[in-house]
Amino acid sequence: MAKPNSYCFSLLSILLLFTCTCSARQLPREPSELYECQLDTIDAREPDNRYDSEAGFTETWDPTQPDLRCAGVSVLKRTIDPNGLLLPSYVAYPELHFVEQGMGVLGMAIPGCAETYEEPQWERRGRPQLQQDRHQKVRYVKQGDIIAIPPGVPYWTYNYGNTPLVIVSLLDTSNKLNQLDRVPRRFYLGGNPLTQSGRKHGDEEESNNMFSGFDSRFLGEVLKVKERIIRKLQSPDGGQGKHQIIHVKGGLSLIRPPLEPEIRSEEERTHRKREEKVVEEEEVVEDESGKPEREHREWRKETRRHKEGESKGEEGEMVKEKETKTEEHHRHHGERERSEHGGEIREEEEEETEKEKQRRTKTKEREGQKDNFLEETVCTLKLHENLADSSRADVFNPRAGRITSVNGLTLPVLRLLHLSAQWVKLYKDGIFVPHWNMNANSVLYVTRGRGRVQVVNSEGKSVFNGEVRRGKLLVVPQNFAVAEQAGNEGLEYVVFKTNDRAEVNTMVGRDSAISATPAEVLGHVFGLSPQEVNELKNNRNEGVLATPDSRIQDGFIKMV
Repeated sequence: MAKPNSYCFSLLSILLLFTCTCSARQLPREPSELYECQLDTIDAREPDNRYDSEAGFTETWDPTQPDLRCAGVSVLKRTIDPNGLLLPSYVAYPELHFVEQGMGVLGMAIPGCAETYEEPQWERRGRPQLQQDRHQKVRYVKQGDIIAIPPGVPYWTYNYGNTPLVIVSLLDTSNKLNQLDRVPRRFYLGGNPLTQSGRKHGDEEESNNMFSGFDSRFLGEVLKVKERIIRKLQSPDGGQGKHQIIHVKGGLSLIRPPLEPEIRSEEERTHRKREEKVVEEEEVVEDESGKPEREHREWRKETRRHKEGESKGEEGEMVKEKETKTEEHHRHHGERERSEHGGEIREEEEEETEKEKQRRTKTKEREGQKDNFLEETVCTLKLHENLADSSRADVFNPRAGRITSVNGLTLPVLRLLHLSAQWVKLYKDGIFVPHWNMNANSVLYVTRGRGRVQVVNSEGKSVFNGEVRRGKLLVVPQNFAVAEQAGNEGLEYVVFKTNDRAEVNTMVGRDSAISATPAEVLGHVFGLSPQEVNELKNNRNEGVLATPDSRIQDGFIKMV
């Protein structure tokens, strides 16, 4: 009887969390913060600081910069080397991760969720002093994945691939769920890594993990372990304790289901070994003239195929004969029953069939209600989605590019965190027409290629008009107009947004502010003739992604 109550508690917690996130996103502003978004210029910047670790490094953007303070977010990028392990930690605000490169596994310790990954008991035979290991689900991550991390949930990341794993993270420090100030703070469960100082950006300070602050005797009583284990918890041996990302010698052995490529490669290796064995057995010794006995080999293969075909044919005939005899037996048995009982049997069978259908329908309804109920708990929420998958594109233009979005509707956990994301791939010279985010600030990070971006503020002034390339970060505040255009290499970027249902409005093109306005209104507003209004409304009939015309200016296609 305890399970339904626990499920109700989890669902109630989610509803309360959703209510809090919908009420307001940002923390109350101080008087000095009232004009933070009065920006006259915005820069596309690379990371300001770098912190090296044993198996990788962490790069951060200064959160005190005016554009990031306006958006109320911080951004960092981690590069994890092969066999590198990011120490488990948690923060007081939601995080949104984008995998720029590589692949790995990410584990979370979500409170109240079952440890569903466990070792089989037979693997521990002969070692009775060790109990079988079990832990919560681990998630595979790969290039193009967007991953939602709820506040207060510890997580770790491991790179099991052969190339560096690069993850760009948005830290929503002004989210309503953060009851602290907007300074990025990280709480480590292990190690004593050097971290960014909360007082001044760029300064490093030695940080202890959460076990270090407790009395060692108290921890010994609580955990029921020896003193030397407590010492290692509070201050790990060796130099690894000072690093955020440590190297795992020999790799990390995890309880995890194999990936499809791993299964296929294992099957291919097994099949290849069998084929090589068959070839060795059928290898023909060349005769004196030096010619292989191909005819003899082909005869042997043909004979083997013929035998296999005959055996399959005989088996098929036997199966068919058995099925024929079974059908005759059932038909004879049914006719005898009908002759004995007449119509009563048919009525009883029909009545039982109807009752069975009703029973199955009710069972399915109960199971469906139970499944829907369980799917609403935190433990079963999907926490990541791949944006780079071309089959998931929401907007596509064969000449301009494609756009893939993830929000609170496609990834429900984002509804709780009040965040969303968008991945844009522009082909050569492709254009994302001038638009603005109606209800969200956005942070644009370039993952590949080059292009030009223009941003206009509320006063109609250009606050940014320049080139962006891989590794550049650009903040676009809410309602600031922005347009992007790819260069010769194309342009790919991810956009983090501070609303789970971020809406975009366009200035030009189909379904835009221009096309939705009556022609006569446009004529009076801009002083245009009817012919000019007609050209303005109808010359660009494409959607948000557009192809350029033939006019070129300063090496870029002019946006029209």
